Amino acid sequence: MAKKIVLLFILSTLVGCSGLERSEQKKVRQQNLTVSPIERQEDEVFFPFPEIKVQKRASYPWESKRIGAHLRITKEFFRCRGNVLNPPIQLHKYKKLVYHLDCGGIERHSLPIKDGREFIYPILIDLLNHIQEKTGRRVLITCGHRCPAHNLYSDASKGARSSKHLIGGEVDFYVEGFEENPTAIVEVLQEYYGATFQRSNRFSNGATPSWYNKEVAITLYHSHEGRDFDNDHPYPYLSLQALFDRESRRAVRFNWHQAYNGYLKN
Repeated sequence: MAKKIVLLFILSTLVGCSGLERSEQKKVRQQNLTVSPIERQEDEVFFPFPEIKVQKRASYPWESKRIGAHLRITKEFFRCRGNVLNPPIQLHKYKKLVYHLDCGGIERHSLPIKDGREFIYPILIDLLNHIQEKTGRRVLITCGHRCPAHNLYSDASKGARSSKHLIGGEVDFYVEGFEENPTAIVEVLQEYYGATFQRSNRFSNGATPSWYNKEVAITLYHSHEGRDFDNDHPYPYLSLQALFDRESRRAVRFNWHQAYNGYLKN
């Protein structure tokens, strides 16, 4: 018991001494502490800080995917709508009745290829996005690119064999909320160019003359006109056809080799 008391006394003495020692050290530091003002020469020059220009951050890809509430239209919206599950159709070929199958669509072939990349004439994409931006309504593409097999399946008429759908130069569509008022969409397109279009029947298979300028032609098909496999719906629709390519500075014309060989097949 006595040993325990002695040990406790020694420990308490050591703790007290260490605490007293720290206190004395603190007092000494405070006494020795001096604050000296910063002295500068009269001709001393400060180095100027460089002006920092805040650069605006570039948009991430996902930030530009919408126009208002609707997805921004890209070339992906133009992919061929063929489907191997569609039933075969009968066609007269070389004075014989033959069966023709639809293509496999996006799983079997690409969009038209230009300069090594999939390609749709940019003016078609720009105009459809302009319509969505101005109307606040969704553009529904009923027919974009057609491969030769799906083009024949959709429309076996002679005139369709040279359709610009085959080269990514034509698109059929209507606009939600404007199904029965397609001429309002024509006015939106005229507003884009800030000019009135000319009228002609040479771009149209229907009763209504097309609107056209140097770059595009707009054709209106009423609910009883222009019906094919892709446009098997009850609404009037518009067909937008590229006439001039800004990038190449050339007229957009149907090319058989481009139409039938200018795309990749799986």
